[in-house]
Amino acid sequence: MPQSDDSDPSVIRQLAVTTDDVLAALEARDRGRREAVLRITPPFSGRMRARLHVAGAEGEYGYDGDAEPIHVEPRAFLPDDFPRFPGTGAERWRSAARDSLQERVELSGSDGPVTVRVRYLG
Repeated sequence: MPQSDDSDPSVIRQLAVTTDDVLAALEARDRGRREAVLRITPPFSGRMRARLHVAGAEGEYGYDGDAEPIHVEPRAFLPDDFPRFPGTGAERWRSAARDSLQERVELSGSDGPVTVRVRYLG
């Protein structure tokens, strides 16, 4: 049986992420404060975790393979028409965002887009 390539993101089937990380990244981007993303760090496997990350602040992440971390835009977790973070009514917006989180997101794989299931924590 051939072994999977742990540098190939197409092996990912399920992604776990905290709801708070998604909301914090959305808010930071919508307010124009930071280029926040959800980062998936290799080696890749069927189940992975995405964590809040400021884009461009890679540094060393401890993987010796050829793969780079995957940055997932926070809007990927919401429907296309979901409104931007408002100046007022923030709690209502956050509640609506929690209720609108998508069950699947698309990642960039070596052979094109890969759709994965999302499990929200917290």
